[in-house]
Formats: sequence, structure tokens, C-alpha cells
Amino acid sequence: MRKKLVLMIMFVVLGICIGACGNGTDDTAGNDGENSGEASDISIASAGAAGTFYVMAAGFSDLLNNEHDHLNTVAEITGGSVENAKLINDHNVELAVMQMDVALNAFNGTDQFEEPIDMVALLPMYPNLVQIVTLADSDIDTFSDLKGKTVSVGEPGSGVLATNEMLFKQMGMSLDEDIKPEYLSFSETTNAFRNGDIDAAIVNTAAPAPFITDLETTHDVKFVSFSDDEIEKFTTDYEYFVKDVIPTDAYNSLEEDVQTFAVWIALTTNSDLPEDTAYDIVQSILENNEFLQDVHVVSEYVKLDNVENIKGIPFHSGAAKYYDEQEISYDESVE
Repeated sequence: MRKKLVLMIMFVVLGICIGACGNGTDDTAGNDGENSGEASDISIASAGAAGTFYVMAAGFSDLLNNEHDHLNTVAEITGGSVENAKLINDHNVELAVMQMDVALNAFNGTDQFEEPIDMVALLPMYPNLVQIVTLADSDIDTFSDLKGKTVSVGEPGSGVLATNEMLFKQMGMSLDEDIKPEYLSFSETTNAFRNGDIDAAIVNTAAPAPFITDLETTHDVKFVSFSDDEIEKFTTDYEYFVKDVIPTDAYNSLEEDVQTFAVWIALTTNSDLPEDTAYDIVQSILENNEFLQDVHVVSEYVKLDNVENIKGIPFHSGAAKYYDEQEISYDESVE
């Protein structure tokens, strides 16, 4: 009787396993996305958890998971734009949040990249503000005052560092010689300020930046503005830079807008992403701005009117299809 009972249990377990395996095969069979019931894994490369890249990527992930049963989307913590471009090129992620200056370098195979990278745009996100932040009692009031100071310039592989390298060159200064650079993430920058290890930080990120609002809870901070002439050094020579301000209401420490410039951020992918998937992603994000408004205030920029600000790299065919349907103009000069 005991042997018979054991055999019966084994047959029941075997039957359950076979049934489960069969169901799994049915659910994931085919390659047709939503129509076949397939769960498509989508990873979005962002940056550090204390930055806006990650906050927005996580918001996109939640939105896409809510909108599409066939998508299994997750935001990935990374080193930032430079690393994201390499992750896209190696097909280690499907989507990436990218600064347009780094995206153009990647697409053209210049500066940080030895050869061109397969990269296409999906949609505009927001302008990333160049923010020079220091403590309120600091003697740093202009960009030139940074000479000789210890400055956080972004972690290796980040878009922050890539932009700062170009920033110092354009301003006629050397990042390696005129300042004492510290290659820190956003969260490390906050701790470094609190420990007295740095004098300032230069970041390009959305305002308010979570790591700065965190610093404000323990320290009074101030922001250094750029002059009109300094801003023109960037907006004249680079089409992806635009004059902008850090708005007064972004931080408790501000009493007036701070004049600066910004670089546009885009959601990107590679040309291998299926057209239907790209179309679904673009449509869902651009038609659910109300959902995104609860994620971060910069979501107000994620709209059709800003598609024209993404220039220099081609749009994915799925994105282009959606924009054509909406009769929205986009950069078609790059193939």
C-alpha cells in the first residue's frame, strides 16, 4: 500500500509539472508581443537612484506595466548616459535615458566612444539644467571662482562628467588642472558636502534634484549663475543646448531664478526594438502625462510639442509612425 501511495503521489506531481510547463510554453510562444500574450522584458537604463533619470525611468516603467500586460518593464540603476549608450549598443538593455550631447557623441562615435553606436530616439523628456551648487557661506560666486576648489564633477561613465569635461574646455579651463575634481555620484556628493570634503558640485540634472533638496535639509546652499556671454559659448556652438533658468520655486534656498543653460534629455533605444513595441511605448508615455505629473515635475516637458528639440540622431520607425499619425514634425535629416 505504501509503494502504491508513493507512486500515486509521483504521478500527481509529474502531472502538475507537465501542466505547468505546457501553460508556460503557451504564454510565451511566438514573437508577436501583445497579440500572442508574450511578456516582453524591457529594461530602462537610467543613472543613480538619487537622480531624476532614475525617478523618471521608474515612472515610465510603472506606466508601461499598467498600460500593457505584455510588457514587463523595470528601471535599471546605472552610471549614467555614457554607460547607458554602451548598454544599448551591447543589447544589455532595451531603453536608455540619454543626454543629447552624449547621445550625439555615441551616434557619431566621437569623444567617449571609439566607434558609432546603434542608437535611435523615441521621445523627448526634459531639459537638464546645468547647476553649480555650493554652501551658502562659500566664497564661490562665479564659475571662475571654482579655480583651486574641490569640486564634484560626476561619477565615471556618467553624462554629468561628460558634460563637465566639455564645459571646462569651452570655458577655457582644465578640469584636471584648474580644480581638484572628485568623481562622485549624486548621493556621494550630498555626503561629501556634509563631511566638508568638497567645496562645490557641478551637475546637469532636472530641478529640483533630489540630492540637493536632501542637502537643504541640513545645510543652507546657494547656486552660481552663468552670465549671458558664458551661456552663449554653449548655445551658439551646440544645437542641443538652450538658455534656461533654475526656477525660484525649485529649491527652498532660492529667492530668484538662477540663469543657466540646459541640454535636452531623450528616451532612446536601438534599431532592433520591434516597431510595434516602440510605437506602444511612445504612445503610452505621451498620452498619459497626467500619470507622469505625479512622478516628477519635469514630466510637463514630456509632450509632442517638444519632439522638435531632439535633433542629430534618427527616430525609431515606431516612434516616427506615431508622430506621422499625430502630424508632428521631427528631425528627418539623419539616417
